[in-house]
Amino acid sequence: MESSKRQARLDRRRTQQRQSQLKWLVYGAIAAVVLIVLLIFAQQLGGPRSIAYTQKDGLTLGSADAPVTLFEFVDFQCSFCLNAYNTTEQPIIEEYVDNGQVQYTYHLVGLLGPESIQSAEAAYCAADQNYFWEYHDVVFAPVNYSTGNTGGYTEDRLIEFARKVNGLNIDSFTQCLASDENLARVDEAFTLASSFGITGTPGYVINGVVLPGFQSLEALRQTIENELAAD
Repeated sequence: MESSKRQARLDRRRTQQRQSQLKWLVYGAIAAVVLIVLLIFAQQLGGPRSIAYTQKDGLTLGSADAPVTLFEFVDFQCSFCLNAYNTTEQPIIEEYVDNGQVQYTYHLVGLLGPESIQSAEAAYCAADQNYFWEYHDVVFAPVNYSTGNTGGYTEDRLIEFARKVNGLNIDSFTQCLASDENLARVDEAFTLASSFGITGTPGYVINGVVLPGFQSLEALRQTIENELAAD
């Protein structure tokens, strides 16, 4: 009899332990899901990079004496361009531009609709004040990036982006954007891309070597290294 009672107590204790373990497993799973959601939310609301660019001249970064020139053709509404910005741009700058081996130039084209054209114009307006690189960080920030001509790059929004660039004169920027004075430069970028056979974005030209479409960091490195070795 006593043995049966003892066994019953042991069984209840084991059941309670299993229930407690299950409860903490559930709590842990919920916590993991919440953490993932918070990380995604934080990424979506993330602000622009904070980088001090040196040797900048409009849309060009790096020394004029660099043995390798790199052109990148970009549409701000292009998701592959955003991917390139997040995965290849900064390493190329740190590894090759900052040490004088590569001169890096952006060319903004407007292939994906009116907001592509307008955001490209805005970038050229920022470049006129030598704040292009800081401005493109704001445009590509997760909290600001937009696609599909859904109102993310309206004139008012693009001016608001400019307000986030320290030192940029907002009155001059606003006047530039409203005047469409840089529309011709967007057309020129498209013509230049077409001359290399580039019909989509992103697209790269490294010392005349054309690399259409999104390229991995390793592919860009290899082409740059080939050109450096041939110099």
